[in-house]
Amino acid sequence: MTEGDSQGTQELIKRLLRPGREQELDPFVIITFMPIEPYDHVADIGCGPGYFTIPLAKHLIHGKLYALDISDEMLDALRRRLAEVHMGNVVSLKCSPLDFPVERESLDGAFLAFVVHANEDRVAFLKAVRDLLKPRGWCTVLLHYRKDTEYGPPIEKRIEPDEMNALAREAGFQVRWWRDLNGDHYMAMLRK
Repeated sequence: MTEGDSQGTQELIKRLLRPGREQELDPFVIITFMPIEPYDHVADIGCGPGYFTIPLAKHLIHGKLYALDISDEMLDALRRRLAEVHMGNVVSLKCSPLDFPVERESLDGAFLAFVVHANEDRVAFLKAVRDLLKPRGWCTVLLHYRKDTEYGPPIEKRIEPDEMNALAREAGFQVRWWRDLNGDHYMAMLRK
């Protein structure tokens, strides 16, 4: 990694953890919409520096959270934050875009916050996530609408709800529902 890449990652970490972000995306509110139970085993795939990871871990008081990311810098930032809050139910692991170091059919749920758009083969990514889930396992997906916003991926990479529904079905998921979160982001709930 070059110094420029490292600086860009540090800027992204700051932006993801910026004060006030909970005004547009409150992790605790989002968790209330999920079928997550305190004893579940869940993966936060593309966890970044842990904006959603720590609230998820706090909810999983009798469960386990696998925090997965492809970036060592993101995982380092997450581990520093976890040490500050003394969360012992989180296992942070490096992954690749389509290969996750979690046993097949071992998870009750998966959480994908703003990562589906980043994959070259979105269906293959969703299939790889589906393989991790137990029968009837759930998958929560957060996405940007295809419109201009201050933060987020380029518009051409964004995924509208009907497109997300088609990708999920092609990957073998049942689409349970989707809901608007704040006019810029939406949430989809999938079942294996």
